[in-house]
Amino acid sequence: MTTGLERVARALCELDAHPPDATMDGKPLWWDYLPEAWAAIMALREPDPGMVGAGARKAGEGPSEDVGGIFRAMIDAAMEGHSGAPPAGA
Repeated sequence: MTTGLERVARALCELDAHPPDATMDGKPLWWDYLPEAWAAIMALREPDPGMVGAGARKAGEGPSEDVGGIFRAMIDAAMEGHSGAPPAGA
């Protein structure tokens, strides 16, 4: 199973019309998109009020702060195994 970070990097690679599984210098092309993928996911990590409200309504739960925490936890899970910065060598 691929991580969310890898899926975003692959999507960005494909958006530039590059086959993500192709390799250059012994590494997959999608690795070159890890810094951009990291930045995109981290920018989305903090939900805006509309996102929190939609999540709260969808979940049918109480305080919207809890939905924000769930959203952040989900983004953190997508970034699991990566520490606060784009992976080295990316």
